[in-house]
Amino acid sequence: MESLELRVLQQAEDYVTPYQVVEGFDDRWWHDRAGRVGEDTLGGNDYIQFLADGVEVGRAEVTDWQLSESYIGVDSEVSTKEIWFFEIRRDLRRQHYGAEYARHLIRHYAAWPLIAFSEGADEFWTGICWHYYPRKDGDTRYRKLFISEDISR
Repeated sequence: MESLELRVLQQAEDYVTPYQVVEGFDDRWWHDRAGRVGEDTLGGNDYIQFLADGVEVGRAEVTDWQLSESYIGVDSEVSTKEIWFFEIRRDLRRQHYGAEYARHLIRHYAAWPLIAFSEGADEFWTGICWHYYPRKDGDTRYRKLFISEDISR
């Protein structure tokens, strides 16, 4: 049985994320868009690394997020954490690391529901039993909203 670990990384330098360049991760997500240390309109980003037996298998960037009234059944008064980016290393996908990483994130952020705006990963979020909330206006140009728990009014 492998040892799974969630590690919170700290950004130490302006415009540089704490992630190393590792083959199998999308560099554009992790190295081309970091801001200033501690500076974010929503209270800062958490850089979360997922390890299996000490080897990095996943990454996520998580931030505070306040939901809008744009979604059917969503209680917009509930404070949430948004998974801004979520990636499993390319050679380890479809081996259940994504589902396990999501469970670890839910435990780590137990005080908040987690949300994800899906970009082509609807099947993943549905497959790990996250709740889908459609937009009130039916506009399909927006990414689909998935939430780790039912926060219906």
